[in-house]
Amino acid sequence: MDLGLRDKVVIVTGGHGAIGSAAGDCFAAEGALVVIADKLSGTNDGGAQGKKAQGKKTQGENKNNSNGAQHFRYLDLADESSIESFVGGVLRDFHVIDVIVNNAAVFHFGPLEEWDGVRPLEHHLGVGLLGPLRLVQEVWRRSPRSKSGCVINVSSVAGHVGEPDAFAYTPVKAAQKGFTLSCAIEMAPHGGWAISVSPGHTWTPVHEERARTEGLNRNEYERSSANIASTMSGRFLEPSEVAEIIVMAASRIGKPLTGQDIRATFGIEAGGFNLAYRTNPGAAPSA
Repeated sequence: MDLGLRDKVVIVTGGHGAIGSAAGDCFAAEGALVVIADKLSGTNDGGAQGKKAQGKKTQGENKNNSNGAQHFRYLDLADESSIESFVGGVLRDFHVIDVIVNNAAVFHFGPLEEWDGVRPLEHHLGVGLLGPLRLVQEVWRRSPRSKSGCVINVSSVAGHVGEPDAFAYTPVKAAQKGFTLSCAIEMAPHGGWAISVSPGHTWTPVHEERARTEGLNRNEYERSSANIASTMSGRFLEPSEVAEIIVMAASRIGKPLTGQDIRATFGIEAGGFNLAYRTNPGAAPSA
């Protein structure tokens, strides 16, 4: 099936994280010209190291995949001048921006009363909402035709269901869905679309570190984690699985889904937490 992404110019922020790296590979495999945007050449702010670590790219260096290609560009979403410089450089080199994937994220979890003022929330807002908004704003100002393309905001199931000590993370993930709605309305008259993708628990270095802290390997961590027990499949999503959904949403197939939030969660909010609920005590347990 042709997704219609060949030669499209795609920006992926947080492009050296686990999900961003996988998305870059998927877009390139469809023949897209992918701009991997990140502060670092090998890891993202959340410590997520993707497959690019095997062939780490530096400024201006390219990675070809199928008929597409990936190009690294420095971007600090907390710095307005960095956003302006980044957009100017991409348009100078590629002349157009067809798809923006706002994927960059930071992770701060802890008791609210232990915060230093509201700095954790400010940090999350800067990277997860204000930065993406400024990026889209700058692209639309310099390249109005980009409104006929696509914006994908990578959110989280945490924007739908609460998580412990997530006073910085959850509010921003919920707000990203509202940002998506505003983009969808603005882009519709130009033929463009906007979609948010909300993954559930995905196996990234964030979870790898948590497993190491508990002295567990992945299988042990999955079996012992209450959050994974709440899914219908009893395992983490792979970054590549999330990436495929992002690419689908950004393709011509995703256009009818404009304004929607795609939840890829293995059924957390669809009743996965009830798998062990014995509504019929006399029946044999489910396999």
